[in-house]
Amino acid sequence: MGVVHTIDYVVIGLYVLAMLGIGVASTFFAKDRDDFLLAGRRLKFPLFFGCMAAMAVGGAVTVGGAQRGYRVGIAGLWVGGSLGLGLIVLGLLISSKLAKLRALSINEVIERNYGASARMLGAVLTIIYTVSLTVVQVIAMGSILALIFPGLTKQTAMIISGAVVVFYTFLGGMWAVTMTDIVQFVIKTLGIIILVPIFLVLSKAHGDVPTLMSQLPAEHWDPWSLGFSGTLYWILLYVPGLVIGQDIWQRMFTARNEKIARTGTILAGVYSIIYGLAAVLLGMAVLAVGATPAEPSQTFALGVELFLPPGIAGLLLAAALAASMSVASGTILACSTVIYNDVYLRLLLGERSSGVEAAADDRVALGSSAVQRDLDASASGARGKDGHVARDVWINRGIALLIGVLVIALSLVIKDIFRALDLAYGFLSGCVFVPVVAAFFLRRVSPKAGLLALLLSAIGVAGSMVFGESGQAKALLGPDAAADWVIGGNYPIMVGMAIGVVVYAVVTALDPNKVAPNTEVDEAELEQLPPADADSEAAGAATATSEGRVPEGRDPEGRA
Repeated sequence: MGVVHTIDYVVIGLYVLAMLGIGVASTFFAKDRDDFLLAGRRLKFPLFFGCMAAMAVGGAVTVGGAQRGYRVGIAGLWVGGSLGLGLIVLGLLISSKLAKLRALSINEVIERNYGASARMLGAVLTIIYTVSLTVVQVIAMGSILALIFPGLTKQTAMIISGAVVVFYTFLGGMWAVTMTDIVQFVIKTLGIIILVPIFLVLSKAHGDVPTLMSQLPAEHWDPWSLGFSGTLYWILLYVPGLVIGQDIWQRMFTARNEKIARTGTILAGVYSIIYGLAAVLLGMAVLAVGATPAEPSQTFALGVELFLPPGIAGLLLAAALAASMSVASGTILACSTVIYNDVYLRLLLGERSSGVEAAADDRVALGSSAVQRDLDASASGARGKDGHVARDVWINRGIALLIGVLVIALSLVIKDIFRALDLAYGFLSGCVFVPVVAAFFLRRVSPKAGLLALLLSAIGVAGSMVFGESGQAKALLGPDAAADWVIGGNYPIMVGMAIGVVVYAVVTALDPNKVAPNTEVDEAELEQLPPADADSEAAGAATATSEGRVPEGRDPEGRA
C-alpha cells in the first residue's frame, strides 16, 4: 500500500483506543456468568440487531469479498450473500425457539435430545469450528494492519491486532463484545455500505470508475459465473453453518425476547448481503482501473488507497479491522463458552446445564425444559450468590485468554484465510447441521441416530479431506475431479451431510425407543422466569414450584 496520511493514522489510533477503553469499561457490567457470556440476556432491538449484523460480516466478507470481486466479479457476492441467506433462514425457521431455550451452547440442545456422548462430540466439532473461524479473522486483521504500518511484519501485526481483541474480550465478555460491536457496526455501515459506493461514483483520479466497471468482461457481471458447483459450494458452506453456529446462537440468546431475536436476525441477514455487495464492487473497481495488488489479500487496501481521500481512507481501514474484530471477539467467546459449559461444567463437574447439577444419564434427566431447569436452579440455590459467581466469571475469563493465545499462535502458522474458513464450516455444516435441525422439526427423534450421525459424518468429512489433500484423489480421479475433495472442495461437506441424513434416517426408522424432541418451552413456565434480583428469583421459583407446572406433554418427573 502507498502512503498512509497522518489523519488516517489518527482515525485508526482513535478506533483502537476506543476498543481498549470499552473493554475496560465493560468490566463493570460483567458481574456474573450470564453477564459475561450473554450480556444478561436482555438486549433490546437496536443493540441486538447491530451486534448480530456486526458478527455476521467479518474479514472473509470484507477483505475476502474485495479479493473475490477482483478475481471473479459479481459472483463474489455469494460469500456475503450465503451468510445473509443463512441468517434469514435461521430467523424464519427456529429463532423464536432458540430465544426461549435459555441455554448457553448448541451442545445443551444436542444433549437434551441425543445424550451426553453426543454433547461431547458436538463440543469437539464446535471447538474446531470456532477456533478455525477466529484464525480467519486474526489473519485478516494482520493483513490490514501490516499494510497500514509497512514497518510491521504480517506476523507482528497479527499478534498486535489479536491481542487487542483478546484483551477486551477477556475483560468484559459479551458486554465488551456488545459495546464494541455497536461501535464497529456504525463504522462498517458508514465506511463500507455508504462511503464506498459514493466515492466509487465521485472519484475521478483514475477515470470514470462506473464507466470502466461497465466495460469489464461479461463474466464479471454474471452472478452464476462460478458454475453450479462453485455456487453450491458457498451455499453449502455458509447456510447450514449459520443456522447452527455456536457464535450465532450465542448472540441469539442475548435477545430480550423472541420477537427481537427473529426480526433482528432476519434484518442482519439482509444487511450482510448489502455489505457483501459493497465489498465486491470495490474489488471490481480495482480491476476496472487496471490496478494490480501485490497479492490478492491486498485488494481491499489497494481499493481504499485508490478511491478514498485521507481521513475517509482511515475510516475504511478501521472498518475493515472492525469487521474482523467483531467476528473474532464473538468466536473467542463462543469457543470459551463451549469449553466452560460443555467440558468444564458437564465433563469435569458433572453438571448437565449451566445452572443444574446432573442426575444420572437417562431420559428422565434429559426430559426437563431449559426454562424448568432455570427455575429449579433458582429454587435450590445452585451455583449460589456467594463466591461461585465471581469464580465463574474469572474461569470464563481464563478460558477466553487461553483460547485467544492459541488462536494467535495458529494464525502465525496458517497462511490461507479461505482455507481456515473452509475447515471451520466444513465440519460444522457437514456434521452438526442434520441432527440439530432434525430435533427442531421432527415429531420423534432417536438419541442413537443423533449420536451416530454426528460421529460418522465427522469421520466422513475428515476422511474426504484426507483423501483430497493426500494426493490419492488426484491419482485416482485426475486433477480436475480431485479439486472437489480437498479442503475447500464441495465433496467433504456433501459427504458429511449425506452420511448424516442416511444414518439419521435409517437409525431413526429402526430404533423402537424414539422420544419426543426436547426443544419446546412451556409458555406458562416462560412467564415465571426469575427476575434479576435475588428476592424476586426466590419468589418466582417458589411460585413455579408450588404450582407444580411441568412442560406440556410430560409427566411431573419429566418423562416424554
